[in-house]
Amino acid sequence: MIKAYKGFDKDLKCRGFQFEIGKEYSEDEAKLCSKGFHACEYPLDCLSYYSPNESRYCEVKIDDNGERHSDDTKVCGKRIKIGAEIGIAGLVKASVEYVKSKCEKENKKNTRKDYSANSATGNRSANSATGNRSANSATGYYSANVSTGSGCQNSSECEATISVGWGINNKCKGVIGSYLVLSEWSQDVNEKGYRKLIGARMELVDGEKIKADTYYILKNGEFVEVE
Repeated sequence: MIKAYKGFDKDLKCRGFQFEIGKEYSEDEAKLCSKGFHACEYPLDCLSYYSPNESRYCEVKIDDNGERHSDDTKVCGKRIKIGAEIGIAGLVKASVEYVKSKCEKENKKNTRKDYSANSATGNRSANSATGNRSANSATGYYSANVSTGSGCQNSSECEATISVGWGINNKCKGVIGSYLVLSEWSQDVNEKGYRKLIGARMELVDGEKIKADTYYILKNGEFVEVE
């Protein structure tokens, strides 16, 4: 069984099937996109199937049948074990580690270097990842996040570049074909000194609804341009 990541709806269901954390499940057959259980090796690929608005994400162990999706890292198997729930923050962290491991392997081969990973956690930090299929995360207060991957004109023609702003008052921007993930936090601080996460949203930089090379924040659940 291999390590992977899986998305669910708010009730921890996937296509109507109820899962529980810590439980293992099995089916008689496994065929990619048809039968059996599915998960993704690259954590951020889960966002293509379950957007961050009302979804949940877990680490899993899955019995890999060897089939692979042509567009992402989806895997399929007859057995799956649901591990810890990690949320968006954990998904981003795992994605950075995944991409770093790819970078190390590719660098050793001295071949392609399209994978890149970057993480900035300090307050008012700036962050940029430039390779195709990049994972980019900025989590400090007032942090800026930039994705500058392949810049192709159609998202179906390029590998995913994702910019994630998860800290309070973060902003993101990206090139055409990349994805931006932003979070929104309450302005009120509780008795422990923490702010409540209101929600999160992912949008494609299409050049129309979401402009290229333009910073956005999430406000009242909507992407809003900022300086």
